[in-house]
Amino acid sequence: MPLPSLRLRFAAFALPVVLLAGCGGASRIEGTVTLDGQPVDGGTISFISASGTENAGGKIQGGKYAIESKLSPGTYKVEINWLKSTGKTIPNKSDVGTTQDEMKQVIAMEYNKQSKLTAEIKSGSNTANFELKSGGAIDTSAPGAAPPRTKAVGD
Repeated sequence: MPLPSLRLRFAAFALPVVLLAGCGGASRIEGTVTLDGQPVDGGTISFISASGTENAGGKIQGGKYAIESKLSPGTYKVEINWLKSTGKTIPNKSDVGTTQDEMKQVIAMEYNKQSKLTAEIKSGSNTANFELKSGGAIDTSAPGAAPPRTKAVGD
Protein backbone atom coordinates (compact mmCIF):
# COMPACT_ATOMS: atom_id res chain seq x y z
CA MET A 1 0.00 0.00 0.00
CA PRO A 2 1.54 3.35 -1.00
CA LEU A 3 2.22 5.99 1.70
CA PRO A 4 0.17 9.24 1.56
CA SER A 5 1.93 12.03 -0.26
CA LEU A 6 3.83 14.64 1.71
CA ARG A 7 1.25 17.27 0.74
CA LEU A 8 -1.64 15.16 2.02
CA ARG A 9 0.14 14.47 5.33
CA PHE A 10 0.89 18.20 5.75
CA ALA A 11 -2.74 19.13 5.02
CA ALA A 12 -3.98 16.53 7.51
CA PHE A 13 -1.73 18.09 10.18
CA ALA A 14 -2.13 21.78 9.29
CA LEU A 15 -5.91 21.94 8.95
CA PRO A 16 -6.68 21.09 12.62
CA VAL A 17 -3.96 23.50 13.78
CA VAL A 18 -5.44 26.35 11.73
CA LEU A 19 -8.97 25.57 12.94
CA LEU A 20 -7.85 25.43 16.59
CA ALA A 21 -6.00 28.74 16.26
CA GLY A 22 -9.29 30.47 15.53
CA CYS A 23 -10.97 29.14 18.69
CA GLY A 24 -10.54 31.40 21.71
CA GLY A 25 -7.06 32.48 20.72
CA ALA A 26 -5.65 35.95 20.49
CA SER A 27 -7.64 39.10 20.85
CA ARG A 28 -6.83 42.74 20.31
CA ILE A 29 -8.42 45.35 22.55
CA GLU A 30 -8.16 49.00 21.62
CA GLY A 31 -9.96 52.20 22.36
CA THR A 32 -9.89 55.64 23.91
CA VAL A 33 -9.93 56.91 27.50
CA THR A 34 -10.87 60.45 28.46
CA LEU A 35 -11.33 62.23 31.79
CA ASP A 36 -13.80 65.12 31.62
CA GLY A 37 -13.45 65.09 27.83
CA GLN A 38 -9.63 65.34 27.88
CA PRO A 39 -7.41 62.43 26.78
CA VAL A 40 -5.74 60.44 29.55
CA ASP A 41 -2.00 60.51 28.81
CA GLY A 42 0.34 58.24 30.74
CA GLY A 43 -2.27 56.15 32.54
CA THR A 44 -2.81 52.40 32.56
CA ILE A 45 -5.79 50.19 31.76
CA SER A 46 -6.39 46.61 32.94
CA PHE A 47 -8.98 44.00 31.98
CA ILE A 48 -9.55 41.44 34.77
CA SER A 49 -11.68 38.29 34.61
CA ALA A 50 -14.37 37.65 37.25
CA SER A 51 -12.25 34.81 38.66
CA GLY A 52 -9.16 37.03 38.71
CA THR A 53 -7.18 34.34 36.87
CA GLU A 54 -6.99 36.15 33.53
CA ASN A 55 -5.91 39.71 32.95
CA ALA A 56 -4.34 41.94 30.36
CA GLY A 57 -3.26 45.54 30.52
CA GLY A 58 -1.39 48.30 28.84
CA LYS A 59 -0.47 51.97 28.79
CA ILE A 60 -2.72 54.79 27.71
CA GLN A 61 -0.88 57.33 25.54
CA GLY A 62 -2.59 60.41 24.16
CA GLY A 63 -5.96 59.02 25.21
CA LYS A 64 -5.50 55.77 23.25
CA TYR A 65 -4.52 52.21 24.13
CA ALA A 66 -4.02 48.94 22.24
CA ILE A 67 -3.47 45.56 23.87
CA GLU A 68 -2.68 42.21 22.27
CA SER A 69 -3.86 39.42 24.56
CA LYS A 70 -4.94 35.82 24.84
CA LEU A 71 -7.97 36.53 27.01
CA SER A 72 -10.83 34.06 26.78
CA PRO A 73 -14.07 35.55 25.49
CA GLY A 74 -16.23 36.97 28.28
CA THR A 75 -17.01 39.97 30.46
CA TYR A 76 -14.05 41.66 32.14
CA LYS A 77 -13.80 44.24 34.91
CA VAL A 78 -11.88 47.31 33.73
CA GLU A 79 -9.56 49.33 35.98
CA ILE A 80 -8.06 52.65 34.87
CA ASN A 81 -5.29 54.44 36.78
CA TRP A 82 -3.49 57.70 36.11
CA LEU A 83 -0.74 58.91 38.39
CA LYS A 84 0.32 62.49 37.73
CA SER A 85 3.16 64.48 39.22
CA THR A 86 2.18 67.12 41.77
CA GLY A 87 5.30 69.15 40.97
CA LYS A 88 6.73 68.38 44.42
CA THR A 89 9.63 66.12 45.35
CA ILE A 90 9.51 63.73 48.28
CA PRO A 91 12.08 61.44 49.95
CA ASN A 92 12.63 58.22 48.01
CA LYS A 93 11.95 55.37 50.45
CA SER A 94 13.64 52.81 48.18
CA ASP A 95 16.85 54.82 47.82
CA VAL A 96 17.57 56.64 51.09
CA GLY A 97 19.10 60.08 50.65
CA THR A 98 17.48 60.72 47.27
CA THR A 99 14.20 62.28 46.24
CA GLN A 100 11.54 61.47 43.68
CA ASP A 101 8.58 63.23 42.10
CA GLU A 102 5.43 63.02 44.20
CA MET A 103 2.74 61.23 42.21
CA LYS A 104 -1.00 61.34 42.91
CA GLN A 105 -3.89 59.36 41.49
CA VAL A 106 -6.25 61.60 39.49
CA ILE A 107 -8.85 58.99 38.52
CA ALA A 108 -11.69 58.30 40.98
CA MET A 109 -11.77 54.90 42.72
CA GLU A 110 -15.03 54.07 40.94
CA TYR A 111 -12.87 53.53 37.84
CA ASN A 112 -10.02 51.56 39.49
CA LYS A 113 -9.98 50.06 43.02
CA GLN A 114 -13.79 50.03 43.22
CA SER A 115 -14.42 49.81 39.49
CA LYS A 116 -17.78 48.83 38.10
CA LEU A 117 -16.58 49.36 34.52
CA THR A 118 -16.85 46.27 32.33
CA ALA A 119 -16.04 45.29 28.77
CA GLU A 120 -17.21 42.33 26.71
CA ILE A 121 -14.18 40.70 25.05
CA LYS A 122 -14.47 38.33 22.11
CA SER A 123 -11.86 36.58 20.00
CA GLY A 124 -10.40 38.89 17.37
CA SER A 125 -10.67 42.67 17.37
CA ASN A 126 -12.43 44.56 20.18
CA THR A 127 -13.06 48.27 20.75
CA ALA A 128 -13.80 49.62 24.23
CA ASN A 129 -13.95 53.39 24.82
CA PHE A 130 -14.23 54.94 28.28
CA GLU A 131 -15.41 58.49 29.03
CA LEU A 132 -14.62 59.10 32.71
CA LYS A 133 -15.87 61.95 34.89
CA SER A 134 -14.02 63.47 37.86
CA GLY A 135 -15.67 64.19 41.17
CA GLY A 136 -15.65 60.77 42.83
CA ALA A 137 -13.51 59.66 45.76
CA ILE A 138 -9.81 59.36 44.89
CA ASP A 139 -7.42 56.96 46.59
CA THR A 140 -4.99 59.23 48.44
CA SER A 141 -2.68 56.50 49.75
CA ALA A 142 0.85 56.53 48.40
CA PRO A 143 1.26 54.44 45.23
CA GLY A 144 2.23 50.91 46.26
CA ALA A 145 1.34 51.54 49.91
CA ALA A 146 -0.31 48.81 51.96
CA PRO A 147 -4.00 49.32 52.68
CA PRO A 148 -4.74 50.99 56.01
CA ARG A 149 -5.03 48.65 59.00
CA THR A 150 -8.35 48.35 60.70
CA LYS A 151 -8.76 47.86 64.40
CA ALA A 152 -9.72 44.41 65.59
CA VAL A 153 -12.73 44.01 67.84
CA GLY A 154 -11.67 44.86 71.39
CA ASP A 155 -8.76 47.16 70.40
